[in-house]
Amino acid sequence: MTETTAILERMDRYNQLQRETRAEDRATVMAALKACDITKVVIRYDGYGDSGGVEECTVEGGQGQESLTVSVQTKLVDWSSAEMTSHTAPLREVLETIAMQYVAIEHSGWENNEGGSGDVTFDPVADTITVSHTENYISHEDFMHTY
Repeated sequence: MTETTAILERMDRYNQLQRETRAEDRATVMAALKACDITKVVIRYDGYGDSGGVEECTVEGGQGQESLTVSVQTKLVDWSSAEMTSHTAPLREVLETIAMQYVAIEHSGWENNEGGSGDVTFDPVADTITVSHTENYISHEDFMHTY
C-alpha cells in the first residue's frame, strides 16, 4: 500500500466518522438545549485573511449564558488516526465546535482570502440548525477602449 493510498483511506474513514458523529452530536446538543429550557442559540462568526472564528454567542430562554456551562458529552474524530473518542466539554464550547462544523459542510475555507461571516442558529423548538452565510469577494471590471 502506498503512502498516498493510506492517506486517502484514512481521509475516507475520517469523513465517514464525521458524518456519523455529526448526527449523534446534533441529537445530543438538541436534547441538552431542551433540558436547559433554551429556545434559541445564535453563534455569530467572522473571518478573513486565513483566520476567523466565533465572535458572539446569544442565548434565548433558560438561564441565558449560565445554561451553556452545563457539561455535554460528544464524539471527536481525530484526523491523524481517524479514530473516534468521547469528549466532555461545556455546552457553549460544543455549540461553537458544531456550528463551525456545519459551516464547513457547504463553505469549507470560508475564512480564507476575503473571508466570510454569518450566523448558525440552533432552534431546539423547531429541531433545526440553520446556517446563514455571507462570502466576501473582490470584484473587478476591466475596460479597454481603443479609438
